[in-house]
Amino acid sequence: MTIIFNAITFIGGWVAVGILALSVSAGLYLACELAEEYSFIVKRYLKISTITLAVTFLFLTIDGLPITNCFFGTFCYVCYLPLLSTFPFVQPLGFQTIGAAVLSIAHHVLWFNYFTSEMFRLYLTHHGTSGIFGMSPAMRVMGFLFVFVWLVPLGFFISLTSVEESLPFASGGQQQRKKKGLFKGFVDSLLERKDEMFPARVKRYQ
Repeated sequence: MTIIFNAITFIGGWVAVGILALSVSAGLYLACELAEEYSFIVKRYLKISTITLAVTFLFLTIDGLPITNCFFGTFCYVCYLPLLSTFPFVQPLGFQTIGAAVLSIAHHVLWFNYFTSEMFRLYLTHHGTSGIFGMSPAMRVMGFLFVFVWLVPLGFFISLTSVEESLPFASGGQQQRKKKGLFKGFVDSLLERKDEMFPARVKRYQ
């Protein structure tokens, strides 16, 4: 009988996932704050990272990774570059924004399907399961996905600002726009709804 064990591990697992999700959200919110303050540095980082990874994907074919996946990865990163022309402002429903989002999802699905396929198992058999640094296959997959699939799209996600939601302000006699990230705006809207549904109680002290 493992009912108690299964129940506790099931509940504890979902609680751990929830805490991890909150921690990641808090980290992304802080990253949004930094991206708003240092948008020029973030733009330079994204440009260098996008070009570097686009070229690196071509060299990954030498390591025996699928040519189709690597070429599609290069194509995705080339399609991210037009977003830098108006960085950090972007049209949420624009062709470039929607196209980049769709390509990012397709890129993730393509590599996820490869890492769960028999082809990757054969790759591990041929190249070894522990690798040079003694990492497990799961760690190698997570490291690859984080660097080559998630890092740059995540950088765009936390730093891009909707033109419609940016706040106009005057500076030096010229009309400019105050940046407000898409992710940060989304979180702020959730917090406002939370405050409306559950208004804070103010304690009165005599």
